[in-house]
Amino acid sequence: MDVSRRVAAALTVALLACAAGCTGAADDRRAGAVALLVAGRQFGFVQEMTFGFAHGVDEVGGVAHTESGPGVADSAAQLEQFHAAEQASPASLAVFTLTPELFADSIGSAITRGTPVISVHAPPAPGSGVRLFVGNDNYRLGAMLGEAVAARLPATTGGVIVIGSVSPGIPSLDSRVAGVRDTLHRLLPTVVVVGPFDTKQEPGANLRAWQTLHRANPGALALIGVGGRDANSIAALRAAGHDPWVAGAIGFDDSSLTLAAKGRMVLVSTETYLQGQVAGRLQALAAKTGRPLPIGWIQTPGLLIDDRNAAAIIARQFSEARRQQWFRDMADTIVHAPEQFLRPLEDAV
Repeated sequence: MDVSRRVAAALTVALLACAAGCTGAADDRRAGAVALLVAGRQFGFVQEMTFGFAHGVDEVGGVAHTESGPGVADSAAQLEQFHAAEQASPASLAVFTLTPELFADSIGSAITRGTPVISVHAPPAPGSGVRLFVGNDNYRLGAMLGEAVAARLPATTGGVIVIGSVSPGIPSLDSRVAGVRDTLHRLLPTVVVVGPFDTKQEPGANLRAWQTLHRANPGALALIGVGGRDANSIAALRAAGHDPWVAGAIGFDDSSLTLAAKGRMVLVSTETYLQGQVAGRLQALAAKTGRPLPIGWIQTPGLLIDDRNAAAIIARQFSEARRQQWFRDMADTIVHAPEQFLRPLEDAV
């Protein structure tokens, strides 16, 4: 079994054990524990976030924690789990959801009843009452990818670039699309950018969507996906042929990292392990010491991955211990001086 499969197997086993909630202590349901509720534990970037959160809490020590969420992206099931998590009386509750608007009323009610709720990875809906968000500037992620794709094409080129999104209409993904499109229009003014086309969350449907887009646009200059699942499907298309189109995606998996290392794909990582780690440490410190949670948007950086650094990222992903070492200094800096990374919450995109 190769390295990537060993790591994936370990993540799968651990996350299956989280179906009822993972814990850093035996009395994980007691008041004072901190919790993370995620959307779709099947997604690699969600698994990264979950393990980062658990590690962040354990770094503080003496604080129990739970990590839970539906196995697939099921907002209704996640909302039910949110109510169950709140009833466990956590010291604070971090939430990553693909549908912030659906959760707004429930989150607002939980906050009113005294449970601090923070948002991770996806900005909270206006009116939810959430006062802390830990996550990327999604517009900037899209701009980073747009710049990388444009750098691989002649400035005077003409043709079509195709953008896909696993869930058009989700604000964070739409912000990424806007970042990609605006940047391509600025750097490649003669190119026609089409999309975003709905490429679906489910793996099989996502691959079929990209296959259809590829066939429908045989002369496309680039195929660009802004959702995590897109990276795998675009990588499959890129690996299957040698047509001179540029492959780009936000997110990564083993196959896309391998292609990036060979110079055949360009990626932008959202670095969700860091987001989970920062949220977990801040929540654990608040539970243990009474240190107030920051107020605002802690903007965490994304990372461009190409043939210059893909090998280092592949090595990082070999084990959680290596990821802990990779992110340690950045997490320390953010947690010790969060004010240096804070932006107004209303600016979060």
